[in-house]
Amino acid sequence: MNKSVFRIRWWIIGISLFLILVAGKTVQASGITEGLKATIDQVIGVVTDPQYKDDRSTRRAKMKNLIFPKFNFVEMGKRSLGKKYWKQISPEERKAFVDVFGKLLENSYANKLESYSDEKINYIDEIVKGRYAMVKTEVVRKNDVVNVDYKLIESPSEWRVYDIVVEGVSLIKNYRSQFRKIIHSDSFDKLMDKLNTKVKKLEAGEANGNGGDNVKKSDKI
Repeated sequence: MNKSVFRIRWWIIGISLFLILVAGKTVQASGITEGLKATIDQVIGVVTDPQYKDDRSTRRAKMKNLIFPKFNFVEMGKRSLGKKYWKQISPEERKAFVDVFGKLLENSYANKLESYSDEKINYIDEIVKGRYAMVKTEVVRKNDVVNVDYKLIESPSEWRVYDIVVEGVSLIKNYRSQFRKIIHSDSFDKLMDKLNTKVKKLEAGEANGNGGDNVKKSDKI
């Protein structure tokens, strides 16, 4: 075989393999956004379904089943409490904290989605760095646009949210700041009391946050 023809064939094979690899990464990356979008669309579908309008318990149960698998509450708990305090508490206390904090996040996020009223959600960009990703979105409302970024971490089964950034304000950093103040001025037990009280109010339908509110205002403990 002519050497030049041989080289051309290998060049074509090499380029083909490269394109396959690139295409594979593109599909994988877009899958992160598609997975998140599918969940948000399903939750909004439940929120806007007339049959659940006056049936809050059923609506919330269905929303929980959709939201819970998409959030990494252990990772969110670690980051919100901070390495220092996370290391200081026992495994039992960690579990109790993650459980109540998970309920807080679940109910807070559900409250925001329940305020949905025909806003348009645009999926702007997706950034992937190793096992971390960010999906950038914007919520287009009648009078303004709210930027909402979802930070995700790869788990064995799927990508899960570990932080939500609204207009540049991180949900986790906001909670971390509040938690540190409470623990520093009082104790971890006092923080748990406050979290349990907040969750009870949210589950009772009180302290509803508006979907477009700044995180600092709508997620105060």
